[in-house]
Parts: sequence; structure tokens; C-alpha cells
Amino acid sequence: MNKKLNILLIILLASSVAIAAEKGIHGVTKSSHQPAKALSHKRMKRPQMSGVYSVDLISNNGRVHLLTGMQQDGKKSLWYRYSNDGGQHWSDSHKVLNNDDLAIRASRGNDAQITVQGKSIVVTWTKFDPAVRFNSGPMQAARSVNGGKSWQTSATPPDWKKGPHGFADMASDDQYMHAVWLDSRPINNQEKGQQGVRYARSNDGGLSWQKNLTVDSYSCSCCWNTVETDGKNNTYVLYRDKNPSDLSIGLINNQQQWKYLSHVGDFNWQFDGCPHIGGGLAFQTVLGNQRLHSVVGTAHPEHLGVYYLQSDDAGKNWSSAKQLGNESAIHSDIAAHDNGRVIAVWDMMAENGLATFFAESKDHGNNWSEAEQLSDPHMRATHPRIVKTVKGFLAVWTQSNGQQQRLVMKEL
Repeated sequence: MNKKLNILLIILLASSVAIAAEKGIHGVTKSSHQPAKALSHKRMKRPQMSGVYSVDLISNNGRVHLLTGMQQDGKKSLWYRYSNDGGQHWSDSHKVLNNDDLAIRASRGNDAQITVQGKSIVVTWTKFDPAVRFNSGPMQAARSVNGGKSWQTSATPPDWKKGPHGFADMASDDQYMHAVWLDSRPINNQEKGQQGVRYARSNDGGLSWQKNLTVDSYSCSCCWNTVETDGKNNTYVLYRDKNPSDLSIGLINNQQQWKYLSHVGDFNWQFDGCPHIGGGLAFQTVLGNQRLHSVVGTAHPEHLGVYYLQSDDAGKNWSSAKQLGNESAIHSDIAAHDNGRVIAVWDMMAENGLATFFAESKDHGNNWSEAEQLSDPHMRATHPRIVKTVKGFLAVWTQSNGQQQRLVMKEL
């Protein structure tokens, strides 16, 4: 068996573990025309790892906001805190909805999400519903207007309320909160719809959400989506397409009109499964112009790994793909400062198993340092995230010993 096939099997095995842990809206691929077997709606009995099961963080006006999902004795909760100095010091943690046992369906790669606009903080997650197939229900939301000290249930972005909804992401600008997610709502009087990418925005800090827009009616079923705003009333959505299964990007303008732009990395990967591999976006000003940075993951046999690309024409065209790390790299994220620094983070196989790495560019993404390991040896580290801060960058990831999973962070 050759090296590339071995690495591909490692990647797909890592994905299958995520699928087993979070078998929700992606339980059956759309490309398979075989009828699904009847499954019990009872909660599956399997050993559950305690500790951190979900992480999301954003940077907003110099403040870093962190949403962490905690699990103990089978009970799940969400916790919020913030830092004004790039992660050196943190506010007190506050429990979302003051609930020790949220009905939540989340895992790394399908994390609960947070966004902030002014005094409004909104978090969303997929409901755990034991009465439905795969226990994956509709989106839920909570909102705080006092710095996360107290929370109330709130309106959710989807106007198709039945669900399941999953793999959401949120962002904010001065005008709107933005949300993207996957669901399989019926379209044109169909009995059952295909999995597609949906978008909604709110102009009142998450109190209500406007009519949904279908970004792509046929997408991958189980890869996380990324939504980012450029400060110029454009909202970019990065998602995994089908036929081919490369990551696609498009933008939604201020009139809520969608425009498809391109594939980010033209790998021509044809895959009929659930890879659980997304990507990341970051904006940077270069000589007065806007540069768009992206990291994308692919398991194409000839292009295994994570790649960095940049665009100077708002996502229409991209540079050649530069590989970060080796062929076992899977999940990645990226952040940029206007001073020229760009940092990418990802996980890949190291001597002691799956580990988190980073590389840095000091010249707007043109040249990159060698990869350096961030995570502790002898721990399984996965799904790193990174944001820019007032002092530099903050990277976070989760690592486990097989029984307890914890959140780790590092200033860069």
C-alpha cells in the first residue's frame, strides 16, 4: 500500500470518527441512492469523553469572544467569556441560559457558534432531539445584551424551522449579523430536499432574522461553512461544493444578492462521502488594496493536505496553491493583520499522533516559515482556530488523552 493511500485512509478514518460522534444531518450521503436502514431514535449508548466538546471564538473591535461547550457526566453546557488583551486575561465565565444540561448536538467541526454586534451577543447550536432520526434537530439560539452575564432564548436564523440544521457559522459588521448553515429543506414542492447552503441576516442584533437565501442548493453534507465580512458591505461564504467536492466561494452584497465566484483551489476532487474538512478566510490591506487569504483542505489523492491561497481581485482568481505541512494535514484556519503578518494553523499527523501546527508569513502571504508544532506531545490535538488580536494572534485548539478533552490556547 503506497504512502498516499495510507494518508488518505488516515484522513477518512479521522472523518469517520467525527461522523460516528456527530451523526446528524450528514448521516446518509445524497449521492447514495440506497434507502437508509430504519434506525432507532433512542440515544446511542457509547462512552462519552468529558471536557470540551465545542469551541468558537471571534475578534470584534479588539475584544476576543470565546464560546466553549463543556460536557460532564453526559450533561452539556455552553460557557461564554471575553478578553480585552489578546487572551492574557479573561472575564468571568457565564453559562448560556444558566443551563447545566442543554439539549445540544455539537462536536468539533460542527461547533456551537457566536457572533457580536454592539452590545448584542448571539450564540446558536443544533438541538439534540431524541425523537428524530440521528437525534439532530433544528437550530437553537440565545442572546445577551449585558456582556454575557444573562441570556434569553432568541429567534433563530432559519425560516424553515423543522431542521435538522448544522455546520453553521456567523459573522457581524456595522449593519448586520450574518449566518450560514446546512439544511435539506424541500424546494419546489418536493417531498424531501437536497442538502444545501442557506444564509440569513439580522438588522436588529439577532432579535429577528430576514428571509433566507439559498446560496447553493446542492452542497457537501458535512463540512463546516465559513462566513466573513470585508467591511465594504460584502459577505463572503466559503463552503464545500459537490461535483467537484472542492471548496467554493461567493459573495452576498448589501442587497442580499448572491454571486458565485470560484473554487478556492481547483483540485477537481470528486468524492461521494463526508470528509468533514472545511477551510478559513481572512482579509488584509496590502498597499491600499484588499487581499483575501484562504486555507482549504482536500483529500484528493494527488493533492492531499491543507493549502494556502491568496486573491487580490475579491475572490475571482487565486494564486497557485501552497501546501502547508504534509499530506496528512486536515483541519485549518487563518488570520491576518494589516502589518503584513499572516498565520495559518492546522492539524496533521506527528510522531506521536494528530497534532496542531502553525506557520507564519511576515510579507502578506508571499513567503512562509517552516511548520512548528503548537500542541503538547502524546496528546491528540485537533481543529485549531485562530483570530487576530490587539497584540497579535490567538490560536486555540482542543487536545485529549482519550478520556478528557481540554481547550488549549497560545498567543502568537
